[in-house]
This record gives sequence, structure tokens and C-alpha cells, in this order.
Amino acid sequence: MRMQPYTLLGKYRDLVLAIALFLVIDIGVLAFNYFTSALLEKDTTRINIAGELRMYSQQLAKSVLTLRFELETGQPVQTSLAQISEAQSAFEESLRRLERELSSASSEFMGSNAGTLAALESLQGLNKYWQPLAIETAALTGMPPSSLQPGIADSAASMATARNVKIMQLAGELTEMLERSTRERASAMRQIQLLAIVLALLNFVFIIFKFVRSLRRSDRAAEIARDETGRILATVQEGLVLIDRQGRIGQQQSASLAGLFGAALPAGNRFLDVLAPRIAAENLESAGNYIDLLFNQRVKPALLRQLNPLQEIAFAHDDDQECYLDFEFVQVRSGDQVDYLLVSVFDITERVVLQRQLAAAETRAKSETDALLAVLDQDPHQIDVFLRTTEARLAEINLALAGVDARPEAYLKLIRKTARTIHGIKGEAAILNLRAVEQSIHDFETTLAPLLQRRDLNGDDLIPIAVALNDVHENTAKIWRVIGRVRHYAEGKPEDPATARNELRELLAQIEHMTLRVAEDLNKKARLQVSTPSGIRLPEHALSFLRTTLPQLVRNAIAHGIESAEERLKKGKPLEGTIHCAVDVADDGALTVQIQDDGAGLAPAKLRATMLAKGLISAREAEQMSDQEVVSRMFEPGFSQQDDVNLHAGRGEGLAVVREAIAAVGARMRISSRPERYTRFTIRLEKEHWQCV
Repeated sequence: MRMQPYTLLGKYRDLVLAIALFLVIDIGVLAFNYFTSALLEKDTTRINIAGELRMYSQQLAKSVLTLRFELETGQPVQTSLAQISEAQSAFEESLRRLERELSSASSEFMGSNAGTLAALESLQGLNKYWQPLAIETAALTGMPPSSLQPGIADSAASMATARNVKIMQLAGELTEMLERSTRERASAMRQIQLLAIVLALLNFVFIIFKFVRSLRRSDRAAEIARDETGRILATVQEGLVLIDRQGRIGQQQSASLAGLFGAALPAGNRFLDVLAPRIAAENLESAGNYIDLLFNQRVKPALLRQLNPLQEIAFAHDDDQECYLDFEFVQVRSGDQVDYLLVSVFDITERVVLQRQLAAAETRAKSETDALLAVLDQDPHQIDVFLRTTEARLAEINLALAGVDARPEAYLKLIRKTARTIHGIKGEAAILNLRAVEQSIHDFETTLAPLLQRRDLNGDDLIPIAVALNDVHENTAKIWRVIGRVRHYAEGKPEDPATARNELRELLAQIEHMTLRVAEDLNKKARLQVSTPSGIRLPEHALSFLRTTLPQLVRNAIAHGIESAEERLKKGKPLEGTIHCAVDVADDGALTVQIQDDGAGLAPAKLRATMLAKGLISAREAEQMSDQEVVSRMFEPGFSQQDDVNLHAGRGEGLAVVREAIAAVGARMRISSRPERYTRFTIRLEKEHWQCV
């Protein structure tokens, strides 16, 4: 497509041309003034030379008369002769100069040939009238002063007196002629300057008119565009704003943006500075890096859309109300350059809330389904025993909460006992695969964790414990309801002794399943190997003891003893860790329980450093304690080898539950370990403590 000439200067062509003409006129006037000043200077020189002719003529006449007087009186005549010679030479020099000036005047800018010719004729007439006087005076100055006699200068004096008047008259007429010519030239120059000034003013008026009209037209167009933009920004539902390459907020914003942010965004401020107090720090840093990438013109925006860190972001208002916003960024390009980013903001709070409500409903449905399946998968008698025991323990905790002394130390003692009690319930729920109960107790432990670290407890701190107790009770009640719904399908009948179950083996089978599940949750590989003598029968209180202790010891072995598959591979061990669980009756009738893993073993130095770092012992105690004392401190409440807390470890209550259960039944426990080889816990319960009477 051929470019039209108008497009060369665009819509400002007329304005640019008018300004160029204005500059040309101004430069022309300046040049004209420069040249006319030079001409006026030459005219002034000619007028001055004509005036000199009158002066030199009068000086010559005076000198001749003085010479005659000096000759008559006998005075020296050298000075008069010198003056006559000087005046004659100056007059003739002025004549020549004026003749040259007038000869060059005909070629000058704005020169008048008629006036110049008249001035030359007048000058020639003056010269002719001067020549006889010049000859007469030259004769006087050419004679030696000693030969001059009185009367010899009478003729020259008479001629000088007579011709001086005429010469002065002719010189005056010549001066008037030159002055008249100069005035005519000056008048013409003024007219030309006036014309140039008028043209310049007209051109300036044209420029102003053109500029104002163009400006008004642009203002009308801009006003219409602003009105249209304002209507669009006031109508759209999403928040819209531009940010530049420095991350600064633009002037134009949609009306919805103020509602989304709680107030209009201050133009000129950095976009990230406005977001900083309202979103999480990690999201803010990611957003800064993402915006920098969007301003890179070589990066495809489609590739970055999936990396947007400001999608479904939690946003805090000034009134502490939280909503959820979705930010979208579109590149605004000028050629290959990305000049701006168009930011679109959407309020997705309702969608997020609905999604969470749906997820919560699905979780509840899954929880009820899991509870039903767990109940159906277990022995009804064991479930019944667990639920009744749990309800009794929860009631005991609730009663203790109601009757606790109003002292910080009493509160702390109660909370520690509660932590151990519910941790035991958690282990029993784990072997029965009652995940909902296990998770609710894990949440209960999360509530207790900060309280166990305080020494300034008060009655208000017990309120969250009561709420957590109610949550656990709700989960156990849910299982009761499930049992009630299926009870009419499976009414229990008295067991046939020939087909009576081996409850110990069932318990150990449940712990085997728990082992696989816990190992999978902790991203490890482990299996449980069980050995029990055939035909062994345990009373309910012994089984209850094992339900309390075995899950804690097995869980402890998986979490703290068995290494990850990568670590075991580096150590030359099988990828899958092994935990041996042996329950037997000794020759003297004592019940023995042994749990041994092939993990990393116990490292007293590491245990000592962990206790010191967590403030459980002082530096002096750490130096004075033996390795055996350090190992025994593992059973203190609150001690854990893990820094983070998960469903299976990190609370520091598992081994404390074991110690409390052992003390309750009068058993003894021995620990042996070898670094990188094994750790073994052996529990011995004397015959009179476990066999029914």
C-alpha cells in the first residue's frame, strides 16, 4: 500500500508547516534587519563625508586668510602653510572617498539609481568648483616660505573667500540629497519590516487557531473515550486495572475493583505493595516472580498461565473478613514489547465455600462409610469392649475436668494425664482400623500440645479440652449408631467352644494390618512377624494391657527405628524393615512380650542432644546422666525424637502410655539395642498379675 503524502506528518501537518513558516519569516526579518543596519551605516558614512567637505573648505579659507595676514605683518608662515596643505589634502581625500561610496551605492540592496546619479553629478559640480581653488592654494604651498612676499596671497585669499561660500552651499545640498536618499531607504525598510511582522502575526494567529481547534477536537475525542471507558469500567463485574513495567498501578480502574479490595487502589503505587498485607508472604514472592516473567516478551503467556500463583488466593480485607480472589494477567504489547499487564480480579469466594462444603460432606460420608466398614470388618466383641472402655475413659477425663483444683500445677497434671489416656485410646483405635476415632484423637492431641508447654494455665484453657472430648465422643457415638443399624443383621449368639476365637491372634493380626498402614503413611516399608504358642488364652485384662502397649511399641518402631528404603539400601539392609512381635508364657508362668525391629537402634548421644535441644534436661544434667538414664528418659511425657508432628509420631506420649500401662499392672520392661542393628523391648508380667484366679 502506497503511503499518502498527508501521512508523512500525520494529523499535525498543517501545524508543523505553519510553525516552519513562522520560523522562516522570523529568520528573514532578522537577516533583513542585519543587512539594513549595514546599509544605514554606509549612508551615515556618506553623510558624514559630505559634512567633512564643508568643514575642510572652511578650514582652508581660514588658513589662507591667516597666511595673508602673517605675510603683511611679517610673522612666520610655516604653520599656516601646513594647515593649508592639510586642509587641501583632507578635502581632496574626502572627495575621492565620497565618489567611491556613491559609485558602489548603485549595486546595493534597495539602492536608488536616480538618487545616486544626482548625488554623483552634484559631487562632480562641487569638484569642478573646487579645482581652481585647489590650483591656487597648491601654488602657495609649493613655494618656499622665504620667497613669499606680502601681497602674493591676496589672489588666493580672495578666491578662497569667494568660493568657500559656494563650496559650502554645494556640500550642504549634497548632504541634504544623501539624507533624503537615506530617509527614503529607511522608509522602505520600515514598510518591509512592518509587512514581515504582519505576516508573522497572521501566521502566529493561524497557528493558535489551528492548535486550539485541534486541541479542542482532541479533547472532545478524549472526553468521549473517557466517558465510554468509564461506562465500561463501571459496568463490568470483574476488577480491571493496568500495571506498568515498574509494577505501578494505572489511573483507570473498574468500579468493581474497589468493592473487591475494600477501596480504590492508589494509582502510582506498586501493585505488590498493595497486596502485601492482604495475602500470604509465599504467595506474594511467587507473584513478584510471575509478573517479572510476564514482562519478558520472549515468554509465551500461554505457557505461564498454569504457573499463576494468584489463583484461588485467600485475601484479607481491612475488617479482617477473608474472601477468595482469582487474578488473571494479560500482556498488553506494543509490537514485540510488553508495556503493561491487564489484571482481571474475580471474587470466587462463593465457589470456594461451596467446594469446601461439598468436600466436607464427602469427607463426612466417607467417614461414616469407613466407620461402617471398619465395624463390619472387626469382631463385634472387640469393638464393644473398645467403645465401652473409651467411653469410660472419656467420662473419667470429663469428671476430672469438672473437679480439678483451680491451680496451674493441677491443670498441668490433669492435661498430662489426659494426653497419655487419649494416646492409649488412639493406639487401640489404630489396631481396630477405626480411622475416624484415630484422627479425632490426633486432633485432640494437637489441641493439648501447646498447653503441655505452659506453666501459667487457667480455667479458660480447659474449654478447648472439653470441646475436643465432645468430638471424640461424637465419633464413638457414630460407631454406636452404625452398630445399632446392623445389629439386627447379626444378632450375637453364644460361641461354640469348639469354634471359639483366639482373641490374641486376632489382636496380633490387627496389629499386622496397622503396621502396613502406618508404614505406608510414613513412606516406609515394614512388616510385622508374629509368634505365639498355640492354644494360649489370655484373660480380658491381659488382652486390654496388650491392646494398650503393643500398638504404641510397634508404631514407635516404625516411626523411629525402621529407616527409609533409601537409607536401608545405603546401609546394605533389605528395603523392607522387619518387626518381630513374640508373646509367650515362660516356664514359671510369667507372660513375656517382646518387640524387636531391625532399624537404626538407640543412640544415647543423639537422645541426649535431642533432650537438651528441647529443654527437657539442662546442660549439667546432660553431662551427668549415664546412657541408661538417657534411654529411660525416653518414657517421659513430651519427649519425641521427631521435630514434626504427624498422625503416628511427634507428640512424645506413646512410650509414656506404655510406661503407665506397665506400672498399672505391675510388669517390668527391659530395653536392649545395638546401633544400626536392632532395638528390643521385653516386657515381663508375672503369673499372678495376668492369670485369672
